[in-house]
Amino acid sequence: MRTNPILLRSILIATLFASAAAFAQPRISEDRELKEFDLTAWNCLNRLEGTAKTADGIERNRLKNRSAPDLTGTRIPSLDTEAFLKEIAAFDTQTKGKRRKALSPPQKADLAQREKQLVSLTGYLVLAYAGPPESTNCGDIDFHDWHLEVFAAPADHPPQVGDPTPIICEITPRTQNAIYRDHICMQELAAFIRAPDLRYESTQHPARKIRVTGYLTWDDEHNGSADVGTTIRSVGANKYHNPWRATAWEIHPVVKIEALDGPATGGEESAPTPPPSSATPASTAAVVAPATPRAAIRHSHSAGKNQNPLRGNGPGTWHEVAGRRTQRANRHRPIPGANTDHPDCLDRSALTYLLLAMLPTMRKAPSPWQPAPTIEPIR
Repeated sequence: MRTNPILLRSILIATLFASAAAFAQPRISEDRELKEFDLTAWNCLNRLEGTAKTADGIERNRLKNRSAPDLTGTRIPSLDTEAFLKEIAAFDTQTKGKRRKALSPPQKADLAQREKQLVSLTGYLVLAYAGPPESTNCGDIDFHDWHLEVFAAPADHPPQVGDPTPIICEITPRTQNAIYRDHICMQELAAFIRAPDLRYESTQHPARKIRVTGYLTWDDEHNGSADVGTTIRSVGANKYHNPWRATAWEIHPVVKIEALDGPATGGEESAPTPPPSSATPASTAAVVAPATPRAAIRHSHSAGKNQNPLRGNGPGTWHEVAGRRTQRANRHRPIPGANTDHPDCLDRSALTYLLLAMLPTMRKAPSPWQPAPTIEPIR
C-alpha cells in the first residue's frame, strides 16, 4: 500500500503545531485549595535563594523565603488597603520603575528597614490562585506560592478592565502548613479561584473580608508600569489583567490569615462585619466557570465522624477521635508527602468541577435508567 506524502506532511505539521502549543502552555499546579506539605521531600528546602543567579534576585528570594516568626505578644500595625498604600507612597514615588540594585544608599537603607516589618492588611479576597513555577521555589510546580489578590471592596466578578488593582499577598510552601492547620480555606474566603487553564471559577459566595499578616517585601521585579498601576487597563491573551497590582510592595510571606466576617477562622474570634450592600452586575467579558454548591464545602466536626462526606471512609480521610484529629494513610498522593484532605474544606479536583458543571444539565435531562412509564389499558 502506497503512503500519501501530502497526508504525511499534513500530519507532521499538525503534530508540530500541537507540540509547540503544549510546550508554550505554562505548567501550573492543579491545586485549588491549601494542603499540608512534607517539606523534607522538597529539594529547595535548604536553598533560601532558590535558583536565582543575580545578587538582587538572591536577596529578594531570601526575603520571600523567610519562616514564620512567633507572633505571641507581638504588636503588629494593622492597615486597610488605603492606609497600606499611603504607608509606602513616598518610597514608591522615589523608586518608580527602579530595581533594588539601582537604589541610592539612603534608599537601600530605607528599604532594609521596611522589609524587616511585620504588618497586617485588611481587605476583601476577590481572587486566589496557585502561583506558577518561580525561582523562589526552585521552579517547582507542586511546591508553589499561593497568590492572594486583596481589594479595598468586594466584587461579584473577577478582576476586569476598569477595576482598581489589588495588593498582592503570597503564601509560601514554608508558611502554608501553619495556615492550613489554622483551618484556612481558599474556597471559603475567595470569591474566585483561577484554574490551571487560567479560567476563573466562582466559589458562589462574595469575597470575604480578611486580615493577612506577614512580612513586607518589595518585589522590585514587578516595579514597571506594565505591572503596577491604579486601574486595570487590559486583559491579555493569557487572561491575566494588566496592570495586575497597585504597588510592587506585597505581604510575602503571609504567615497568618483571619476571616473578619462570617464564621471566625485563623484561631481567634473575629468581629462580624455587615455584608456588602448591593452587588454590581457581573462582567460578561470574563470567563467564569459554573459555581460550586456550598454544601459540598462544609463538613461535620462530630467526634469519630468522617470530615469529608464526598471522600468516604477510605485512605486519606480525616477523623476526630476524643477531640484529636487523625488521618489514615493516603495511598494516592499526587505530591510526595502532601496531604490534600483538608479537615475543613474540600480540595476540589478538575474532575469534581467538571461533574459539578454538568449537574444542571443532568438534572434536566431524563435518566436512561428510569423505569418506563406505566401505560393504562384502553377501556
